[in-house]
Amino acid sequence: MEKRPLPDLTRRGLLSGGCALAALLAAPSARAAGFPARPIRLVVPYPAGGSTDIVARLTAKQLGDAIHGNVVVDNKGGAAGAIGASDVARSQPDGYTLLANIVTSAVIMPITQGKNLAYDPIGAFQPVAMVCKLPNVLVINKDIPARNFQEFVAWTRANPKRANYGTGGTGSVMHLTGELLKRDGKFDMVHVPYKGAAAAIQDLMGGNLAAVLDNITGLMGAIRSGSVRAIGVSTEQRSVALPDVPTFAEAGIPGFANSSWFGVFARAGTPPDVLATLEKGVLEGCARPDAVARLRELGAVPAPMGASAMDTFWKAEFTYWRKAIAAAGLDLN
Repeated sequence: MEKRPLPDLTRRGLLSGGCALAALLAAPSARAAGFPARPIRLVVPYPAGGSTDIVARLTAKQLGDAIHGNVVVDNKGGAAGAIGASDVARSQPDGYTLLANIVTSAVIMPITQGKNLAYDPIGAFQPVAMVCKLPNVLVINKDIPARNFQEFVAWTRANPKRANYGTGGTGSVMHLTGELLKRDGKFDMVHVPYKGAAAAIQDLMGGNLAAVLDNITGLMGAIRSGSVRAIGVSTEQRSVALPDVPTFAEAGIPGFANSSWFGVFARAGTPPDVLATLEKGVLEGCARPDAVARLRELGAVPAPMGASAMDTFWKAEFTYWRKAIAAAGLDLN
């Protein structure tokens, strides 16, 4: 799999996003009159305990502090994010119901299931801001006699009946990453989907799985405790949080690189002044030193991006993941 350069359009969007962030943080408060007058609900379309939930709870606290309001996390998992996203799509466009979106629910699921959904997975939403990027990491059961990725590949070939890997669901970014790893690494594992990565991690530690692919954020606790062994990260460069874990490119798959990301979305049609208040709140709150330190501790890469730049980035992601789905040979419809 080749490295994916950012399209020029996206690169310009990132630059403009940085300028927008600087202007936004330097400007005086422009909170919409009376907003928020009641608690804001941040819908997480995945179960509690996973990486999306962890980052969402941090974001909810920082947003609430920044806009002097109460932001409550509401987990509505299932159907690769479609259940939670559908809830937000049916909500009023008033800024009181937000969606914690990641690449699986924001891009992959719309590509694979868009025709089967009762809502428009693109037209129903408006980006508010991006918070961070999340490297994907492959961890294995600590009792497997493999210390690195190539040794694990050799183990899967010698133990085909035991070679399996768990993810947070069929059609997720982790599922696609696993299938691309198998293709490019020329080995095989059986995919075992779960309703959220937290359950897969428990089964891995219990000996029911050989490996799990998840965002680094959801696995940091298990990795640091020694309960699982990390053997590869999906990004172009090593994670600052796991400096001793090689990239898949370093481990023998040249050019392999992708990552997840986390952003906040609102219902399309949200009033511009409310959207601006939310955008400023997310960017300002998550730029605070304690929030940045916490994100890095979790293995996330802070990547603040305003609404306009994120919209450009989000649309550009569809091109990459359509190609990735085709390359993996998956029919997820």
